[in-house]
Amino acid sequence: MVKMELRKALLVALLVAASIAASTIAYTTLAASASPNSASAGSGGQGQGEALVENLEFPGAVLMGAYKGEKPAVLYSLMVYGPRHTTILAFAFVFTGIAEVQNRTPIAVARPADTAWAHSDFRVIKHDGRPVGLAMGFRNTEPVYIEYKGEASGQSGYYNVSITVVLMAFYCPRLHETVIASYAAEGGNRTLVAYRLNGGVLLVAAFRIAGWPGGTEGSRLLVGFSVLLRAAAWLHDDEGEGVRAKVSWVAPFCGSTRPRLQRESGLIRRAFAFKDKAIVREGNGEPEAVKAFCLYAVRGWLLKLAIVVPKADVVRYPAFRA
Repeated sequence: MVKMELRKALLVALLVAASIAASTIAYTTLAASASPNSASAGSGGQGQGEALVENLEFPGAVLMGAYKGEKPAVLYSLMVYGPRHTTILAFAFVFTGIAEVQNRTPIAVARPADTAWAHSDFRVIKHDGRPVGLAMGFRNTEPVYIEYKGEASGQSGYYNVSITVVLMAFYCPRLHETVIASYAAEGGNRTLVAYRLNGGVLLVAAFRIAGWPGGTEGSRLLVGFSVLLRAAAWLHDDEGEGVRAKVSWVAPFCGSTRPRLQRESGLIRRAFAFKDKAIVREGNGEPEAVKAFCLYAVRGWLLKLAIVVPKADVVRYPAFRA
């Protein structure tokens, strides 16, 4: 039953993401071309020091998105409240770059810091007329510096590669986590508590890469993301008085693993939605659906992911209808 609900939540998230991906990409393209200053163009007139904040209210929960800076990264937080507790889960969702790999060996790397970015405003994602999540799109506005690991693979330098990334967060009331926390009880002793948190955040990434240099046959692109979780909790007694608790673990997100390969669509650490299909196109040929994989590892509160796709003239992930 739980697995069925998780699959349903994943399907809804991916279908809704498809409906906003094109408009978000168009927005960032327009913003990037409006001014040679990518920071001011992408922010829609916002100063570089100002933050963009959006929030959605649900029964017993609030989903908030916050952005500040010039890089492709968003802070999504979920506040879940009730008579027994108030809990906040904050996810720093970051695009970390692109690596080209051949025979499991990196041969080229492009980092977000090595180009300039424009970004959209927060978009409210709706399904059946109801808000279900938030999204922000990013697009590079300058050539990308690609560092090659050897001269045989390519020449390091700036390339006209187009990168568009959309970072999304959905509120899913059927998801749940277990929070383990401790608080100071009477007498100075600390008490350990564990409780179920009903409702969760589902993170989804979409991207389009065009113009990545060719020359190496049989290589793949690893498109990297990271998710850093922070949590806070207040526990309430029968009179409604609250005490601050220290959250020491959130299951199943937290852990310590070796790198794992996800081959099929599904939820990773019950926080990141992975779709196992992408679309590639070579030259003027027809778009083709291809298999995608997800390589991930978790270290404590940090989840690192890489979407693995074939290298092509144009790569789009995910393939929503494949």
